[in-house]
Amino acid sequence: MWKSAAHRSSYSNGGAKRNAPEGTPHNKRLAGLGQSYTVQSPSAFSPSTPGTAVKYNSRNNAGEVVAKYPNAQTTLSWKQSKWQPKISLHGIVETALATQYKYMFNRLRDKYDIIEERIHSLGKLMADKLSLEEYSPVHPLETESFTTIGRVCCDATTGGGKLNASSLLLEGSREVSSGHTVALDVSRVKEYSLFPGQVVAVQGSNPTGKRIVVSSVISPPSNPVFKTDVDIPGPMNVLAACGPFTFADDLDFAPLHDLIKQVNEMNPHLVILMGPFLDVKNKKIESGNLDRTYQEEFDIFLQKLQASIHNSIQVIVIPSWRDIHHRSVYPTPPFQPKDAQENFHFFSDPCILNINGVFVGMTSTDILFHLGKEEISCTPQGSDRMARLVSHLFSQQSFYPLNPPAEEMSIDDEYAEDHTKIPFTPHLLILPSDLRFFIKNVQGCVVVNTERIVKGVSGGTYAKLQITGQDNNVSVAGEIVRI
Repeated sequence: MWKSAAHRSSYSNGGAKRNAPEGTPHNKRLAGLGQSYTVQSPSAFSPSTPGTAVKYNSRNNAGEVVAKYPNAQTTLSWKQSKWQPKISLHGIVETALATQYKYMFNRLRDKYDIIEERIHSLGKLMADKLSLEEYSPVHPLETESFTTIGRVCCDATTGGGKLNASSLLLEGSREVSSGHTVALDVSRVKEYSLFPGQVVAVQGSNPTGKRIVVSSVISPPSNPVFKTDVDIPGPMNVLAACGPFTFADDLDFAPLHDLIKQVNEMNPHLVILMGPFLDVKNKKIESGNLDRTYQEEFDIFLQKLQASIHNSIQVIVIPSWRDIHHRSVYPTPPFQPKDAQENFHFFSDPCILNINGVFVGMTSTDILFHLGKEEISCTPQGSDRMARLVSHLFSQQSFYPLNPPAEEMSIDDEYAEDHTKIPFTPHLLILPSDLRFFIKNVQGCVVVNTERIVKGVSGGTYAKLQITGQDNNVSVAGEIVRI
């Protein structure tokens, strides 16, 4: 099936900022060889690995609704209608990500300029919030209370390289603090939530010149929900699911087969499928003992998928950096299949889509899990941790504000600056994660963690959503359902 993935290409089908040199050798492992394939029915995804298949097929909770929104009494009435949603990308067009470029070639000066610009732009929002004319530097000796700004960092020499109360640093901006760094003492702060890379304003004193005794931590204000004219002829039915779509020990896609059966029976207006599709963490892929190239296998997979879903259903496909045949970089360029059907729409990870005036943000990258591992907090007992993690994305105006990122991530800072922004609060935000599923309202946005269709060698969950709207008002009802 696939050859070994020991080395993944450093070239992407993405932007014009850093063009690949002419004559760059083409990596044959990552491209189809022009062979023709037989398009098969949905049954082509049926399992052939007996042990896993028996366990999966013997489950007795398929179709169980495990979460509802806005309340436990919510029941979705899926009345089929023939109108088709209009789908377009909001913001910077993906042309830059969809043409060949050399990714991860960021100069240190450019990376620093990007950080500086983030501190400046978010700092201005906080200054307006605080009615503050200017910030003080982070480092001067000052016994009186002052307000400064910077990004949260971790002192690698203390705390074992992990952010905690003793390793907490604030790196000031070049403009205000000449890039100086100072330790933070948050022992007197009643409530805070901090993670590496977070831009915050800090109020406190610095009686020794070496450590700010913090009295309060201020986060940037979130932008409001986008106001737009919603044009939905009737309730819009949406099904959203995130990969992996096959078990960790096979490539037979049994859960995907069941999902497709549900899709064709329910006939939603829109299906959102988020990668990984060919997961780099799959044991069969890890073994490298396969017969086709990764690109060949994905081409076959996609042809089967397109042939299996009714062409009256609009399908949005979002890649993942974990897709073995694709580019292991974030933001991740959209798939560019040669023979895409008209009802299939391919976008980058992350993206914000305008669907009949309803703005939907989505990323297949598990930012909730990554943030949860790095965040330190002091919050009231019983506070909503998931809502707090989501709120960081809104206040930092980014799909991935963590810096440095998780060790498994490869982020192109230059393209991330353009393609990972959240310039306003969308109506709906889809954030699939290994963390437990949920649907909840966070700052006026309905946020959905679908979890994953597959969890190891067992079935997972997906989301059924119904969106209604008129003028500037959008309402979302939803369910999380076991596959």
